[in-house]
Amino acid sequence: MSKDYIEESWGYTKYNSLNRFENLDSLEAKIVNKLVNSDNKYADIFWKILKYDDLNALSQPPLDKKARLNLINNDNGESNGKRVFLTPRNDDGQVDQCSSVYIYVENIEPINNTEALVGVTIDTSVYTKIGVIAGDGDKDSSENPEWVNPNESDEQGSVVVPIKSRATVLLKCILALLNGMYLDGIGYLIFNRFKEIKDDLDVGYVDMPHNHRENSHGHRIIFGVIMSGTSDDANVGY
Repeated sequence: MSKDYIEESWGYTKYNSLNRFENLDSLEAKIVNKLVNSDNKYADIFWKILKYDDLNALSQPPLDKKARLNLINNDNGESNGKRVFLTPRNDDGQVDQCSSVYIYVENIEPINNTEALVGVTIDTSVYTKIGVIAGDGDKDSSENPEWVNPNESDEQGSVVVPIKSRATVLLKCILALLNGMYLDGIGYLIFNRFKEIKDDLDVGYVDMPHNHRENSHGHRIIFGVIMSGTSDDANVGY
C-alpha cells in the first residue's frame, strides 16, 4: 500500500467541517461556575443544603462566593468537607455524612457532521440520617418572605408543609437552576427530549438508582446540550 493512498483515504483533506467538540472539556466547570455565581432563591437553597447538615438548613445564613468555592473539590486529594465533584459518584471518595453533587459528561450522540447532543448527568447523594429538613413556608420567620411558596400554607397562614425531603428539595433546585441555563461558548443546557435524536438517548429524565450505599440515597438527573465546534482538521485552535 503506497503512502499516497493512505493519505488520500484517511487524511483530513477528505472531510470538511467536522465536529471537534472544542468546549467539551470545559462543560462541567462552566456549570459549577454558574452555580457559584447565581444569586436567586434556588441557588441560595442549593448551597445551604450542601453546607448545612442539620434539620434547620434552610434557615441558616446564606453562603457567600468564597464559602461556595470552598465546597468544590478542585484537586485529587482529600475530599473531606467537599460537596461538589466533577466526577461520577464514588463511595470511596465521599467520607462525610452529608449531601453532595456530582457533575459529569455521560454520553454523546451525533446529530450530523457538525452537531452532537451531549448528555450531562447530575448525581445527588444524601446521607439517610439527614434525609429531612424543616420547611421554609413560614413568611413570618423567613428572611426572604417573597421567596416563600404560598402553597405551603393554608388560608389562615398556618404552615402545612413543616418538613421536606432533603433529596427532593435538592432535585427541585437543580432542575430550576440548570434547565435553560446558557453556558458561554457552548449553548443551552436543557432538560427535555430532543427531536434531533432518533435513538432513545438517555437525556431529559430523572430517576433514583439503586447503586447508592445502604446509608444514602439520591437522584440521577440527565440534561442535554447541543454542541458544535467545527474544523476541517484537528487544529481547531483551542
